[in-house]
Amino acid sequence: DLFEDTSAPQQQQGRPQQQQQQQQSHGAPSFQQYGQYIQDPMVANMAMQYGSSLATSGKAYVEQNLDRYIPVSRVKFYFAVTTDYVVHKLALLLFPFLNKEWGAYNNPGGEPTRHLNSPDLYIPVMGFATYVVAVAIALGSQGKFTPEMLGMTATTAFVWLMIEIGIVQLAMYLISVTTDIKIFDLASFSGYKFVHMIVCVVCTMLMGSSGYYISFLYSSAAIVYFLICTLRYIILPDSTEDRIARGSKRRNNLLLLIAFIQPVIMFWLTHHVTYGPDPTPPPKSS
Repeated sequence: DLFEDTSAPQQQQGRPQQQQQQQQSHGAPSFQQYGQYIQDPMVANMAMQYGSSLATSGKAYVEQNLDRYIPVSRVKFYFAVTTDYVVHKLALLLFPFLNKEWGAYNNPGGEPTRHLNSPDLYIPVMGFATYVVAVAIALGSQGKFTPEMLGMTATTAFVWLMIEIGIVQLAMYLISVTTDIKIFDLASFSGYKFVHMIVCVVCTMLMGSSGYYISFLYSSAAIVYFLICTLRYIILPDSTEDRIARGSKRRNNLLLLIAFIQPVIMFWLTHHVTYGPDPTPPPKSS
């Protein structure tokens, strides 16, 4: 037995190691191979193209589904204004008695940049922000301003704007009046009052309470006249049929509601500038 062959066990022990090496060489790629794949220009270009196409398709998917709930394209339409339109629209809001051309604003293909009577949201949004700043300056000049009043003023004005739109929508439902006025149109026409509220606040800072009352009376008459002349072509029927004549009274009431609710909210949101609490006197030094 001295000449017994002992190479068989060693070969059997080496076979599993060889099999493992073969499995590693023919199995999953190593990290070094992954690095070589990534450094390959063709693979990198394919990855960039795939990522770009994936981002594009994701963006299109988000836009399509977002437009179902938020009409982004329709909102953009209300902000499509020019400087010339803004200047003439502000003049129309402040001096509506001088205008002689009133007509339907929703003409086919009409845009705020083409038709002066078209509603927009740019002036109401800018007017809202300017109103909040104007109230803060007015209260600061009277020694009544606190940082919390900025948020309080903005929140109160926004809530009352939503309440106004809700009241008009509820009135249209209760009296069964169907019009072509959209929700963004109501927001636009309701937001135009902020231009007149700014005038009231500025006149209060310049002339005190007497300036406030004078500007408030004029601004109330201006916004009421503007809304009646603008909305009558879309709310009131231009036909004399019996079925329309029966509903004309309700339409008149709706028009008057939209117009005359403006001075009420204007007064509620601006009277505190004049009738606010007196500033507390500083403590006397001993």
